[in-house]
Amino acid sequence: MSSKLKWTRLTRRYRIKAGVPTLILLEASNGSVVTRGGVERTIADPTGAEFPWRPPHPKAALEDGPLLPCGARDSNEPMLHEELRHCFKGVYFSAHWCPPCKAFTPQLVDTYQRIRERGHDFEVIFVSSDRSEDSYNAYTETMPWLRIPFNQEERRRKLARAFDVQAIPTLVILDPRDNIITLDGRAELIEDPEGLNFPWSFRLVNILTEKYATSLHDAPAIILFVEGDDCEIQFGESVLLPAAQIYRRDQPDYDPNYDDPDDDSLQFYIALDCETSDILREFIGLDDAVPLLTAIDIPRGIYVVMEYGAEITVDSVQQFVDGFLNNKLPINKIAAVHKTSKTTERMPA
Repeated sequence: MSSKLKWTRLTRRYRIKAGVPTLILLEASNGSVVTRGGVERTIADPTGAEFPWRPPHPKAALEDGPLLPCGARDSNEPMLHEELRHCFKGVYFSAHWCPPCKAFTPQLVDTYQRIRERGHDFEVIFVSSDRSEDSYNAYTETMPWLRIPFNQEERRRKLARAFDVQAIPTLVILDPRDNIITLDGRAELIEDPEGLNFPWSFRLVNILTEKYATSLHDAPAIILFVEGDDCEIQFGESVLLPAAQIYRRDQPDYDPNYDDPDDDSLQFYIALDCETSDILREFIGLDDAVPLLTAIDIPRGIYVVMEYGAEITVDSVQQFVDGFLNNKLPINKIAAVHKTSKTTERMPA
């Protein structure tokens, strides 16, 4: 593996965005992250008296008092953290004075509502970095979720330390047990504004967004093209997931707790009727038929299509995947891979 590729994988795995110098401390036993803010902690504690600078657990700060409703929330009743024990949670660090925050907040409001409309138990908790209570109050009037009271400054600081927040806006996604799903919920939401892949944890079957389309240059994929209704998405997951589970289970080095964006193993996607799918169809040379089950291997310059009219079921998908992996299906060449054209220029790189 080249040093450049190693660097890319490390920066993605540990979500390094602040540039250099960056110091990340890992557990010796299992390699999990202790803190991403090693540089700041070293400066603040030059003698290392508090090394290894473990952040406080977020649950203590979340439970330390009521969560108040924001101005645009339907209910005016405060809530306790224990009432959210069945919810996925977004802890949102933001401020009224911050232009990127003010641009992102309406996006978060829209996606928050879409996710809840789909039936997910999802709540957002606003943690302010505002410089005055007046600014804080004006900002929270636009929000439909919960907030940490402005006067609980230490509680807000503990949460920022707990998640190693280096900049705002930051959106941290927690599971119902307050385990971190992602520290980069902002990027996930911008990539997936409909919240189709929510809660943005590792999934064996994903909706094909631009981010995942980029990975097609590095790994083969089983892609089921559908129209895009919720019922069709559910159908796609139901027929693809068993094959994905069998495939992953058989991989000797597969880690079910780590989603490597540069993983070169077989991926599984549902492609909706959208621009990303249109570009991919044009690039490969696929017609507009739906549902359409394909195996696309851009690194090898080939693709396979399930026979038109064949019923797409759990069993037929499994047979298709097995046939593709064992090179027993008729293959087609991706002509665009072998020549420069406007089509190739449009594929995400």
